[in-house]
Order: sequence, then C-alpha cells, then structure tokens
Amino acid sequence: MTRAPRRLTAVPTGDEVTLNERPPQQNAAQKVNVECRGRGASVVSAVASEAAGNEQEAPKRTAAQRVLSVLGAFAHGDGSLRLSEISRHADLPLPTAHRLVRELLEWGGLDVDEQGRYRLSRRFLDLASASTSGMRMRELAVPHLVDLHRRTGLSVQLAVRDDHEVVYLDALRAHPNWSGANRIGGRLPLHVTATGLVLLADAAPDDIEDFASKHLSRFTEFNPATPSELKAVLARVRRDGYCISEKFVAHGAGAIAAPIHDSSGKVVAAIGAVFRTGTQSPAPLVDPVRLYATRISAALSANSTPLDQRTIDFNRRRAGIVSS
Repeated sequence: MTRAPRRLTAVPTGDEVTLNERPPQQNAAQKVNVECRGRGASVVSAVASEAAGNEQEAPKRTAAQRVLSVLGAFAHGDGSLRLSEISRHADLPLPTAHRLVRELLEWGGLDVDEQGRYRLSRRFLDLASASTSGMRMRELAVPHLVDLHRRTGLSVQLAVRDDHEVVYLDALRAHPNWSGANRIGGRLPLHVTATGLVLLADAAPDDIEDFASKHLSRFTEFNPATPSELKAVLARVRRDGYCISEKFVAHGAGAIAAPIHDSSGKVVAAIGAVFRTGTQSPAPLVDPVRLYATRISAALSANSTPLDQRTIDFNRRRAGIVSS
C-alpha cells in the first residue's frame, strides 16, 4: 500500500510562517481569517493571539454597546490611543476592536497619526455642538476664556460636573504641545482639580457624603484623600468663593478656579487657570479668574429664558409624556 503523504499546515508565528507536520486542535487563534505576508505577519499574529485569550465576551454586549465602549475608551489618558489600548479600555477582543475602529475611520469619526495612534475626529465635536446645554454654555464662555488666556498667558479651562468627575467643555493651552487630561472632553476626579472642588462645594451635604465614601483617592501627597480633608477644602471654597489647588494632580502644577452660576444662582460650571507651582504665585490670578467667572455667569443669565407652563405642557405632549 502506498502511504498517504503527510499534510503540512502553515501557522503564523511572528514575522515568519513555520510548517507543522500535524495540525493542532483548532482554536480561536486559528479561526481568525487572516493573510500573513512579510512584515504584516507580526500584526496578524498579535491579533490572533489576542483572539485566543478572548474567545468569548461575558456578558454578551450588543453591537451598539461595543461601539460605545470603543468611543468611551478615548476618555482615558490624553485621548490618543493605540489599538491595543482601545481594546483594553473597551474590554473587547483585539479583532473586534480592530473591526470597529476601521468602521469608525471609514465613517470619519477617528483620526490616526503616523505612529498608529487614534483620536476622536472633529466630527464628534461638530455633533456635540448640536447640544443645547453644555455646548450653549461653551459658546457663551469662549470669548471670556480667550480674554482670560490672553490676559494671563496661562492654560484656561471651562468645566462641568459629570457624576464623580469633572469634564472639560473647553480648554485653551499655554503651549500647543502640552498634553494631559485638561483637554476638551478630558476627565478627572472632582477632588483633585480646582474646578472639580468648586463644583463639589455647591453640592448637597448627602451628595458630598456619598462622594467622600466612594470616590476619594490619593493622586499625590497633597490632594484631599480623606473625608475630613475634603470637607475642610470645600469649606474654604465656600468661604472664599474660589479654589486654589497646588500639586493635587501632579507636582509642579497648580490651578485656581471660580464658580459659574445660572440665573437661579446655582453653580453649573467652573472656570480655571493652570499655573506652575514654585515659579508662579496664584494670588494675582484670583481677581481675573473670578472676574471672568462673573462675566460668564452674567452671559448665561442674559441668555436664559424660562419656559412658561403652556410651552412646557406642549413639549411634554409632543414627547408623549402624559401629565399625572
């Protein structure tokens, strides 16, 4: 009898392809439909290996949830991520993250640089501009942010609260190459930023207690990280009407912030300026920051038109909300 020749199968291993005499048990890594050629083999191998370690997602997420998790990944760091970082922050297998990133690139929602780092594109900012709340505030605040930036020569920012974090609606930097969380769309915990502490100082006592019990952490040895430290800082903010933080987020960096009020007197945002500790004194910044916070508050009040009850009822009916 003539013995059948042995089958040889190609298995990707980095930058080259080796031949195995016996095909191993098929696994998720081998199920990835890829073509390995030259230098591209290393990338494909990484994707295949990631697939082997992430055969199933638990719990199962919808397609929309997976896309949203990719977008949410860009809230981390300075908003510039590699594919592997997107996969990790979104908690998705690398092949899934790669497919979704490719689709977002084709749609125009992401930009990619020469180093292979991805960023949200301007298209998302254009979509966000349709918002009537935060973006309306940003429109009113921008002229005053520009004036404060020119007057001080410092990085300035407009921030609002989102649960236990501060979110920057706008930021003008002293140097275009500076990076960090204080960029448009960047987030930081409330208790480590001057803007966040200003916003938290206006919260209800129960809200502050809840925050202090769940979200305090130590960034440096200078930021408030215990309930008593936090409450002492918030008491000073209420007394002074502004907040100065030094070395709370990083050594060498400080900030001063003041509250922005709506027509009812409620604190709805904060404006801040960042300075270098040790070389710049925050004292000369107090009056300018408070002045522009007052001007933005006045602009908000001037553009605030309360809805009458008939308009409210009409909007509720149009939205399908039945009054009780």
